[in-house]
Amino acid sequence: MTSDKECNTAQLLKLISQDAALAGSIMKAINSAFYALQTKVTRLDRAVALMGLRAVKEVTLSSCLSGLCKPVQLGAYDGRDLWDHSVAVAILARELAAQSNALDPEEAFLAGMMHDIALLLAVQSEAEMGAKLISGAETSNDPFVVQEQRVFGFNHCELGAQLGAKWSLAPQITAAIQWHHDPESTPSEHQLLVRHIYVADTLSCEAAIGFPLTCKFQQVTDETLKNVKLSRDATAAAAAKLPLLLRLHLG
Repeated sequence: MTSDKECNTAQLLKLISQDAALAGSIMKAINSAFYALQTKVTRLDRAVALMGLRAVKEVTLSSCLSGLCKPVQLGAYDGRDLWDHSVAVAILARELAAQSNALDPEEAFLAGMMHDIALLLAVQSEAEMGAKLISGAETSNDPFVVQEQRVFGFNHCELGAQLGAKWSLAPQITAAIQWHHDPESTPSEHQLLVRHIYVADTLSCEAAIGFPLTCKFQQVTDETLKNVKLSRDATAAAAAKLPLLLRLHLG
């Protein structure tokens, strides 16, 4: 509905009000330190008006997908750490897209949110194997996807591509899921988006937000930044804003 130019706010409010958990997430977001309002907002219609449709869309996506997280322990990490990392990548990808002015920031946000969805599902579905994967990745000198092949026989990029096809995701979102660790292999029409996700993913891992092992050996080089039309200073500025922006989603 938020993607519809003729979106009716009254219908949107009616839909949101039918989901208590979603309405609660929106109220929590508007009253968070991120918005720094002087008076507490107590009405859902006022919250939606203040936040705007884009923010409502992002909080809705975050609220819905976070329900996939289970309280499963994975060595030193858990399902929530994997989710926190995805939110961080989504927020940073959106900021980078706005800085580069090279692609739609909302599209970058969605791709960032979805990029590790297959990893989240795999390690929670097979918690014992997930714990083995993560404990091995902490000490391994091989890339994370190589360790995944040893444990599962596939990696989260491959599984994610299958899920993207099954769920009929947009081709560019599926490409970001499939190639975010190998952007140079991406089909040319999706390469710019995937490179943005690669940068956001790497920087979020370097910041140790949530689960940091998937990009253990990745680097953001000057050539990488040139390919996404970003400067080192602009990237650093976007990364510096990440802790504040995360408050909107993680509390």
